[in-house]
Amino acid sequence: MTRKTLTSLVCCGCSCLCDDIDAVIEGDRVVETANACRWGAARFLGLKKFSHALPRARCRSSRRRPDSRGRHDLSLAEAVSACRDHLFFARRVVAYGLGQMSLDALQLLMEGLRDWETLWIPSDGPLLQAFVETYGRHAPALTSLECVRNHADVVIFWGANPLRSTPRLLSRYALFPRGRFTERGAEDRKAWTVDIQTTEMGRVTELMTIPPDREKDCVRALRRAHAGLPLEAPAGLSAKTLSMLLKDMEASRYRVFFFGRGPLYHAGGEAVLDELASWVTELGAFAPTFLMPLPGDFNSMGFLQVFLSCGGLANPLWRLQGDVHRWEPRAGDVLLALSGDCFWFLTDDQKRAVRKHRIPVLALSAHETMTTAEADVVAAVGLQGLDVSGRATRLDGISLFAENLWNGEAVSDEAVVRDLFEPLRA
Repeated sequence: MTRKTLTSLVCCGCSCLCDDIDAVIEGDRVVETANACRWGAARFLGLKKFSHALPRARCRSSRRRPDSRGRHDLSLAEAVSACRDHLFFARRVVAYGLGQMSLDALQLLMEGLRDWETLWIPSDGPLLQAFVETYGRHAPALTSLECVRNHADVVIFWGANPLRSTPRLLSRYALFPRGRFTERGAEDRKAWTVDIQTTEMGRVTELMTIPPDREKDCVRALRRAHAGLPLEAPAGLSAKTLSMLLKDMEASRYRVFFFGRGPLYHAGGEAVLDELASWVTELGAFAPTFLMPLPGDFNSMGFLQVFLSCGGLANPLWRLQGDVHRWEPRAGDVLLALSGDCFWFLTDDQKRAVRKHRIPVLALSAHETMTTAEADVVAAVGLQGLDVSGRATRLDGISLFAENLWNGEAVSDEAVVRDLFEPLRA
């Protein structure tokens, strides 16, 4: 069997899209990787993300469920045709997942659904919806990950745990690497984590734990103190810790805030991000200061990029919904699960409503999931960066091309989406 080594590969394991991965290939499988985190290595080696001793089942065949007794295998063309038949009669399309599709597939999908009532529910939905609303009001500056590595001397993770969402962010960009003006790596940086719970980030950064109902008060207290007013620590917070954080901020020349889902787990989360974005904009007058979202899926920012460029917020037929639990299934819906495991997150009431209203479930997936097990039609697609090539957008908005590692029979999501909508547009 032919054995070869490929270098500088793009890893689609998370939104960092690391482009320095080396892999040893035997035939149509990866047998060894270098520079990849455990998540990235699991993707290349075909293992489960959180159980690295177990293989992750690939979706190898397209099929449909004719009745309760079993499934019928279909060719990919037949599966796409069956999906098209369901979409033709849809009153509303519910598109879930989206963050693990290629940019070109997303573009074709949104062009195809331009005149359809569509509920868009990305798997990183809460974070992306907060991003759209917060940046629409304040527009704090963004920066690139390379600039973070070369310039940032203060990095603050607000409600974010990159060890659980983007594992190589700390080692490649935000904390440990040596940059152009941070030659000593972590010694030249101050790093803080602000969260409503204690996390393992406390091992590598300063950690400030805040009661959920005091998070907005914390931002306001820091903001007032930075403006020259006396520091008044909210109840449950240490004035000494706040002073240390403020001291690091004031001594810095390039600051980066990464925000995650943490604030969105309680009722006042959107107000916290609103206050934080407003303060970051204000801080930018004194030194370069940036606010960056920290999504998990490798192309979540690509989805948002395409959605906004297609006029998603202005289309009266479209609605962006962050939380899948707010979806109320109704007769006439068609659930389009696009590289996301929707049924893992649906409540029991939602699942019962899907069955009650006989909502067709159409799945495009590279892996076997709870959703493919429940789907009426499954169309198998290739895995980007392994079976097929495709473009994706990194968490800082920079697009990269992930090239396929071998030539096989797997079909890209771009080809499937094109075949799905071309006859409907005719």
